[in-house]
Amino acid sequence: MREPEDEVAFDAFFADAWGRLVSQAYLLTGNRETAQDLTQKAFLRAWKRWRKVTAYDSPEAWTRKVLHNLCIESWRRKGLEARHSGVDRAEVVEERGHDHELVEAMKSLPAPQARALLLHDGLGLTVADTARELEVPEGTVKSWLSRGRRVVRAQIRPSQEADRGER
Repeated sequence: MREPEDEVAFDAFFADAWGRLVSQAYLLTGNRETAQDLTQKAFLRAWKRWRKVTAYDSPEAWTRKVLHNLCIESWRRKGLEARHSGVDRAEVVEERGHDHELVEAMKSLPAPQARALLLHDGLGLTVADTARELEVPEGTVKSWLSRGRRVVRAQIRPSQEADRGER
């Protein structure tokens, strides 16, 4: 049985973290509705384990990691669906615009690099906080950020240059 103070604490946590976590999911999925659905699932998992989650250094970091995993799972599921339906991924990206180019570029990165970019550049965590959340040295985070940014830039620039040439 949950105590009333658990509900109050969770409600405050939810109100404080919801926007940041939806933003994270949006950066990973490129779809606002999917982002909200996956964020809701992550919060539900946090609520089910609330007593345990509040014992962690950062309940938000735990929930963010769950959300990240849900987004990765969503990518895999959509990739399988696209492969079996014969839909060309390039057509989907072209149809949806630059937000989806960013999402596709993020998907091409190794998971730790994508997560570092998301936490640091997307959510504004410091290098130290990003390293702490990813449980790696700060130098590793800096390296992942540098490599990840280079890959994302290389994938997004050609289409932006093509758009400028069409005008």
